[in-house]
Amino acid sequence: MKQHYVAQDCTKVTPGDCSVDNTIYGYLPNLPANAFFIAVFAFLAIAQLGLGLPKRTYFYSIAVAIGCVGECIGYGGRVMMHSNPYGDTGFTVQISCLIFSPAFIAAGIYLTLKHLILAFGQERSRIQAACTWIFITCDFISLLLQAIGGGMAGSSGDDATLRDLGTDLMIAGIVWQVATLIAFASLVLDYVLRTRFAWEAVDPSAKTLLRQRKFKGFIAAIVVAFVAVFLRCVYRIVEMVGGWANPIMRDEPSFIVFEGVYVLPLWILLLIATHANNSQNDFVGCLGYDAIPSCVLLPAEGRLEKGCLFGGR
Repeated sequence: MKQHYVAQDCTKVTPGDCSVDNTIYGYLPNLPANAFFIAVFAFLAIAQLGLGLPKRTYFYSIAVAIGCVGECIGYGGRVMMHSNPYGDTGFTVQISCLIFSPAFIAAGIYLTLKHLILAFGQERSRIQAACTWIFITCDFISLLLQAIGGGMAGSSGDDATLRDLGTDLMIAGIVWQVATLIAFASLVLDYVLRTRFAWEAVDPSAKTLLRQRKFKGFIAAIVVAFVAVFLRCVYRIVEMVGGWANPIMRDEPSFIVFEGVYVLPLWILLLIATHANNSQNDFVGCLGYDAIPSCVLLPAEGRLEKGCLFGGR
């Protein structure tokens, strides 16, 4: 892996070789921007648990909250680097947490496929609804690779071999995540097309669900989240393969855009989409209808029934 000059013997910023320019990032992380992200992600974590746990969306709510907490900790590491960009602790914390936290968004996206299949018909899916947990497992593998790699790279000090190994593990984790996203998108697209071509066979209750504006909004939020997570992963791969302290890694505006501006709205979209209330009382909707956001419409004997999503029963 290509290496760029970094003053590895420095422990704090001083005149001469130990300048800010000779750090890995080549800049002091923007304090107001990072403090803003900490505050917003902390709010989102509390909101997700506060809204989700009483409605029994246990797995989903806890997964999303953990992701938000990870983002908080990661940006906290960048705040530490603002005070001392040569500090090992701040660097290790931010590289590990910010690398793997968005994986929890992907987990939330994967969980929706099972219940879409249940709502629109198992017979047109190439996989069983329960098999969507395969994607969660793959996501967990990518999370582990990224977290372990980030920890190794951040704590490597002057050990170039350990640093490169950690970097390779992070890249492998992100590439694995991209591959999982592509496989997931392919199966979803295949299911959508097969369902569309067999539309007459779709249960009327599922067709009713599809006509609901909030359900369409939820699907739009999932699609936007998927695209943004995918682009963020591509950015991270490009950033990492250039070696430490490469020009892309040292460009803070691009980091803020792809890691912050792209990622933050996803958490907000998922929170709104999964907990929006509906004043109608004659149906239970998908992830954000009526008073029970943990349920989707399931066709059963020609009527609408509740089927719990991510927990409950």
